[in-house]
This record gives sequence, structure tokens and C-alpha cells, in this order.
Amino acid sequence: MKSNIGHLEPAAGLAGLVKVLLAMEHGVVPGSLHVRRPNDHIRFEDSPFFLVDRAWVWGREEGPRRGAVSAFGMGGVNAHVIVEEPPRVERGAVPVQDSHLVRVTGADERAVRELAAAYADHLTAVPDADPGDFARTVNTGRAAQRWTTAVHGTGRAELAARLTEIADGTSQPVRSAGRHVTAFLYTGQGSQYAGMARRLLTTEPHFRAALHECADLLAPHLDVPLLDLLHGDARHLLDETRYAQPAVVSVEVALTRLLAEAGVRPDTVAGHSLGELTAAWAAGVLALPDLLRLTAVRGALMQGRSTDGTMAVVHTGTATLTEALRNHPGVEIAAYNGRTHTVTGPEQDIARFCEESPYRTQRLTVSHAFHSAAMEPAVPPFAEAVAGTALRAPELPFADTLTGDWHTAATATDPQRWADAIRRPVRFAQALSTLAGEGPHVVWEIGPHPQLLPMARTVLAEPHPVWVPTLHRERNDQVQLHAALAAHHRATGAELDWAALHAGKNQRTTTAPTYPFARQELTAPPARRATANAVSHPLFDRPYEHRSEAE
Repeated sequence: MKSNIGHLEPAAGLAGLVKVLLAMEHGVVPGSLHVRRPNDHIRFEDSPFFLVDRAWVWGREEGPRRGAVSAFGMGGVNAHVIVEEPPRVERGAVPVQDSHLVRVTGADERAVRELAAAYADHLTAVPDADPGDFARTVNTGRAAQRWTTAVHGTGRAELAARLTEIADGTSQPVRSAGRHVTAFLYTGQGSQYAGMARRLLTTEPHFRAALHECADLLAPHLDVPLLDLLHGDARHLLDETRYAQPAVVSVEVALTRLLAEAGVRPDTVAGHSLGELTAAWAAGVLALPDLLRLTAVRGALMQGRSTDGTMAVVHTGTATLTEALRNHPGVEIAAYNGRTHTVTGPEQDIARFCEESPYRTQRLTVSHAFHSAAMEPAVPPFAEAVAGTALRAPELPFADTLTGDWHTAATATDPQRWADAIRRPVRFAQALSTLAGEGPHVVWEIGPHPQLLPMARTVLAEPHPVWVPTLHRERNDQVQLHAALAAHHRATGAELDWAALHAGKNQRTTTAPTYPFARQELTAPPARRATANAVSHPLFDRPYEHRSEAE
């Protein structure tokens, strides 16, 4: 380094290390300057060494590039470091991302705002900045601090705009909190649609792996492959119960797995009708192969019942609806959902009730009268199927929609209870009231489209949780998922697993703005006037006054 910079004293070794790293990066060894001839005392011709007196291209022959740095100091320093370049890794195919999630974290609000402004400026000023590489760099390469927030965007412009909202105070960061309660609500049948979650299959490796696992486990129980039902030529079959139920549950399983990889796991769960089976799996009651097998059996049994029934939503309370049904003996309540209820029964009876009812009604597009007397023949065979399944006590609070109370070890492992749920009404509002006792901070709806959150808002009004749908029929899948993850992070301050969110996407580390440290200029205190016998000491910030024993 002497010929390049001069005598560096203690910094010579570090500068030499930087020189080797730069030579590796560029593949060129810079020449030593001002060399006229080698030292006569070194027999270069008898060794493999030579003096680099001009820029020399550093190629690769039989192995990786290696460089050595020596540091010899007057005080006895004798250090020798060998540096080897890392293995060359070819970047694989980078899946196209519909959305990007960026975390901003700092020791205080000032740091978060300044860092957000720096991020926004960087994304705006660097036209070729890859938003995926940038997100991976700042999410995984920066330690979590006391204050945090997260934004999402489809590209550099949208990310920069939302980061600017943080910088100017429009959006507020949150302080990392302690324990928070997360509730998962699992959607039932009726939320399915052709192509649901298709973009997650393309953009999210964890979701893709889980959905393929479900497809393999369902193969012995379905005559149509799961992926063909979801996104292939068999999509039209999703209107049939025997196909709709396994498809909905598989998407819910894959969503739960994806969220778990991202660091979001439920503290309490509930499900609506079919969704209660998925909730049982999430609570540890069922193993995944058993869940999928029972779902296929359930769908097939319900598909085989009479198709002359239908269902409708009634906008009124329980007491008034119960009174109104006295004149319609063929109509039953299928679900207690809070301010609305679902009624079920034969087509002609439901039609007459809707015509005569003074309350607002809405007919549902369903193939059967679920949770009605028409489902009675499906109860015994499903109880038999569940009886041959290993069931376990719930590992976390699990609301029972058959009774509205918590599941116990006895209820969760009772085959007849799961069979009765096909026939008896869903007491979802009561189960929500039970779940509210846990004081959830965030309520997720796990399913293809939000159906339960509007009902939950009417029951879980206090305290005010954050409502988070995972997917939405009319929105891009990954955009909706990232919006949900950002909302969860802002609501709880809980850390996500950022490395897992970027795993399998072949994103690389890139340049990003440095952290805005709060720098202060320190000034020395005024020196005390030394006495005659004062002794200066480098470890003290004031003179040391020596006193004799006599003093």
C-alpha cells in the first residue's frame, strides 16, 4: 500500500485488505507505482512470484482467486491473512413479483422517518433499482429496532410514495409491543371461485409447496386433480360441493402455511361450517392427511343428498326470525351470524318465506340446503369416517360453533360432534363472543374471499381489533397478502420472518441507504485549574491532585 497511498501506520493492514477485495471484485491487480527494478536481494526468477509493476488481469485458472495480506508493525505486529473469493453462484430464474413489502425500523421515530425518506429518495433516484432486491436487502440486512412500520407497493413508484407518507408524518410508525393476540377465522363453502389464489402459486414458494402437498394428499380421494380444479380445465366443477370443499380447505391450508413461514401464527381459531375442519387442523386436532381425507368424504356425502333445497340470508335478529319461522315449518335456521342469519330448506319453502318475510332477504347460490333435514343421511357415515381418525385435544383456544363455547378435549375428539355439525346450525355469533374473551388485537380471515369479517365486526366491536382478509376475489393475490402482512406488522409491531418471505425468490443483496445515526458533537468539560502538585492522567477527564499522607 505504500506506493499507492504512503505510510498508513496502524491502518496499513486494513487498507491492504480493502485493496485485495477490490482487486477480486474487478479482476485486476493494480500495479505498484514507481517501480524501476525489483530488489536485488530477492531471487524472483527462482520462485513462482513476480512483481506487479503495471495493472495485471487477475484470471481464474484451476481454482478461485486467493490473495494474501501481510501486516508487520514496529510494535511487533505480525499478521498474515489469506482471502478467498466465494463460490460463483449463478442467479436462477427470478419469479415475477406483483408486490413488494418493505420494513422501516429505527431506534426512535426520527430515525424511522429519516430512513423512510432516504429509501424513497433512493428508489426514485436510481432508475434501474430492482424493488425486489432492494426489499430483500433492507428487510433482511438491517436489525430490528424499537420503532417499526412496513409498506407495500407494486413497484418503485408506489413504494416511494408510501415511504414518503412515513417520512412526512402521514403514516405513523409503531413501537414494538409485547404479547399480542392473533385470531384466525376460517371461511366455509361459498367463498370459492375459479382461479382463486393463482397468483400466489406463481409468486410465493411457500404457498406453492403447501398447495402441491395438498394436491398429492388429495389424489387418492378425488377423481379430478386439485390444481385442475383450481386453475385448470376443471374449474367449472368448483360449483359442486364434492370439489368445492377440498379446494377451499386446500387454499386455507396453504395460506396458513405461508403465514406461519412469515412469522404469523394464530393464538386462537374459529371456523364457519366447513372452515371449522381447517380450524381443527390449525389447532392441532387433525393431521393434514386426515383433514384432507375427511374434507373429501364430507363433500362427497353432502353432494349425494337431495338437490331440491336452497338457502337465504335474512337481515334480522334471532328472536324476530324465530317468531317469523313459526309460520314456515319447512324452513330452518342454518347459521346464527349476528345481525344476519342464514335459513335453509326446500326450494319452495324458502321462496315462500322470502316473499312473505317483512325483513330483507338475499337468496344464496348453493346446490343444497346445508344444515337442514336434507343432510340427515350424511351424518352416520361421516361419524364413521371420523371415528377411524386420530383426533387430539386442541393445542390452542378453539371456538366450537356447534355450542358457541370453547372446544374441550372431549368435544374436539368426539366423532359424533363433527358429524352433527353437518346437520345442526352454525352458532358463529356465539363462538365469536367466546373468542372475544381472548381480546384479539388482529383478526385474520383465512380463505379465498372475505365472508366472515363483516359478521365478526358486528360481534367483536370492543376492543377494536384490526380486520385482515388474506385474499379478495377482485384483487391481486400477492398485493392483498402484502397489504395484510403490512397491516399486521403495523398493528402489533411484531417482527415478521423477513428472510422466509424472500426465500426461494432469487433476490440479491444490493445497495441501500445507511442508517441515520443520531450523531452528537461531544465537547470536553472545562479543565480545572491544576494545583502545584497536580498530576495529569490520560484516563481521567480532570487533573489528578496528589496528596501526601500528611495531608
